[in-house]
Amino acid sequence: MRFRKKKRIVLILGAGGSRGLAHIGVIRALKEEDIPVECIAGISFGAIIGAMYSLYLDIDEVEQRLRDYMQSPLFQETRREMELPQSDLARTFLEKIQSTIKQGYFFTRALSRKSIVTPETFVLHMKELVGEHTFDELKIPFKCSSVDLITGNPIIFTDGDLFQALQASCATPGFFPPVCMHGMMLVDGGVAELMPFYLGRTFNPDYSIGVDVTRDIEPIDGETEIQHSLDVVFRSYDISRDFMNLYTAQELDCIIRPDLGSYHWSDFEYFDLFVEKGYLAAKEKILELKKRIFWLG
Repeated sequence: MRFRKKKRIVLILGAGGSRGLAHIGVIRALKEEDIPVECIAGISFGAIIGAMYSLYLDIDEVEQRLRDYMQSPLFQETRREMELPQSDLARTFLEKIQSTIKQGYFFTRALSRKSIVTPETFVLHMKELVGEHTFDELKIPFKCSSVDLITGNPIIFTDGDLFQALQASCATPGFFPPVCMHGMMLVDGGVAELMPFYLGRTFNPDYSIGVDVTRDIEPIDGETEIQHSLDVVFRSYDISRDFMNLYTAQELDCIIRPDLGSYHWSDFEYFDLFVEKGYLAAKEKILELKKRIFWLG
């Protein structure tokens, strides 16, 4: 017999593109071990997984729907449009954006429009995942966030259409179009925080479990990779974001970091591997979680 000593538990799902598929494995492990999740805060790809799980409360269904979606002509065509040179495969999604700027990749299209993927296609992607469902239909509370380019403020979504909220939370600058609504121009919530701790805190939880699927900063070859002022600016930006993510993670009660190596944010072909890594990382934290969440009797 056991009793709860932590009454409101929030699961915080971070950004990371395809690496966010590890969230599926994490949720599966928590569910198997009866670790309660009362609410979910998600950002970018973490918002997609969080919204789908909050809608269905069946992680197997979430996984199958994502697999079907990633086999669809819509997804495959968009993925081909966003392919980059092989040398970029070890980069994080923000590093990849910077690299495309420096290399002049997609230069013609970048000058003619605000994103690689058109707004119309972006809507189709989100509707393919969550249909026309709204926040009111969710089985557990869920929040995601975005950033307004005009004011610089974070914007939290708690009601309305799910697909529109996910559009805003996943609108990676340069690749997906900003979402314009109510005088705002909204982009990926990962611009503000890769691990949405502050978003999760709006639930006033007793205990927070964060899932970090970002990639650590690694040493570089300064002679070949730092050649001009832009390289210095971008590298400094990456380091500052890494430190911000590190300090944010320290605020969480429990942090789960799947061992995802240097896989790229668009490596969706490693679906099974990412799910397994998430599952194993969560399993390693189960004893700690049970000690913190329950009184055992």
